Amino acid sequence: MRLGMIGCLAGFVVMGFLTYRGWHIAISSLAGSAVVVLFNSLSVTSAYLESYLPGMGGFLSTYFGQFLFGALLAEMYSSTGAGLTVALGISGFFIRDSLSPGQKRKMVIFVLIIISAALEFAGVGASLIVMVIYPVALSLFQLANIPKRYIVAGVLGGCLGFGNDLPGSPQPGNTIPMNILGTSSAAGLIPGLIGAAAEIFTMVFLLDAVIGRGVRRGEEFHPETDLDRELDEGKERPAMWKALLPVAVLFVLFNIAGFDINISLAVTSIFCTAIFYPYFPERDVKTVAARGITQGTVATVSICAVIGFSSVVQGTEAFQRIVESLVGLRVNPYLLLILCVAFMCMLCGGSATGQAIALPIIGPVVEAAGVSANAIHRIASFAGAILDTMPYAGTVVMAHAYAKVEIKEGYPAVFVISVVATTISTLVVTFISALFPMLVG
Repeated sequence: MRLGMIGCLAGFVVMGFLTYRGWHIAISSLAGSAVVVLFNSLSVTSAYLESYLPGMGGFLSTYFGQFLFGALLAEMYSSTGAGLTVALGISGFFIRDSLSPGQKRKMVIFVLIIISAALEFAGVGASLIVMVIYPVALSLFQLANIPKRYIVAGVLGGCLGFGNDLPGSPQPGNTIPMNILGTSSAAGLIPGLIGAAAEIFTMVFLLDAVIGRGVRRGEEFHPETDLDRELDEGKERPAMWKALLPVAVLFVLFNIAGFDINISLAVTSIFCTAIFYPYFPERDVKTVAARGITQGTVATVSICAVIGFSSVVQGTEAFQRIVESLVGLRVNPYLLLILCVAFMCMLCGGSATGQAIALPIIGPVVEAAGVSANAIHRIASFAGAILDTMPYAGTVVMAHAYAKVEIKEGYPAVFVISVVATTISTLVVTFISALFPMLVG
């Protein structure tokens, strides 16, 4: 049995290592599955046909539409310049020349976090957000003379944290608990909003402290030799009000009208196509749609591959023993929920897959201990972001590569805003939910 447990953990390590080394996640997940099968003396054909493929298919049928139309919407925001309009509008509102260097640095951090969170709330995925706001971030960092190695932390601050976990968010961090627990998108509204505010404050405070230490050591902003991704302010883009209309439509459909997230995103994508049509490059909707659908399919298949691997792991007796050990921990049920969700998201390298695996197992246990489904939903949403940004996580690797920042240079700041800050916000949400259950809803 001990050998089987080692095999389950080794499978996660192999999958993470191969992914970090550039192998496609589908291949990495199959390699990890092979390790699990070998150490647990399972039948290769049974594991593949009865666990891996059905696990992939189950997740695909549930979430394909969400990832597909989410990616399509993101591509339209990127290609038409609507995302850039939102980014420039927000940054222009907050940042003034009269600010002191220290105030300007704090405001740049705050603005980037808010921009990325706003785009995340609009249905744009984290990978696309990096591409959309990187030129804005580059200009703002130059304006405030912030060393460039901190730019990835600034860009990822909102989209890998509370923007994915907020009540009402159309992102998987909020919708997966809905599907598993049968809760609404606004479950745990008040604790969620307070937790988000605590996370924003903590991110700005901690990242400013980290950057300030670097500045005192003499670090400055040094641009790349090829600034081919500078702002193109001459390109015609939708006005601010028009760029925000699809966000309003998505919010109304999903949070007020109560439509399924798949339908909400599909209708919003159609609306977005109509209102942004004049701004499509050469008015070529077909090419933009093809890119978005391709990205959505790739993202879905990648996550499904991890779910397939996890299904193989879940089919082992060793995994059941690991779960029993976790569930059997004599700790507060709120803490048990955080530990299980965060641990699984760390192993999977993403909050979507980690929550999809952990919640069906730990949710009923914690609910039986007296924690409401709404509290489980919101705490799990925040807890899923604590450890899902390990150096091997796909978005983290991609963001560093896109910004031309080595992971060893940029990741310490990412750790501060994506692990330390999200841990604090999760604890805030948990304390409020535990001490004031009437506020959870």
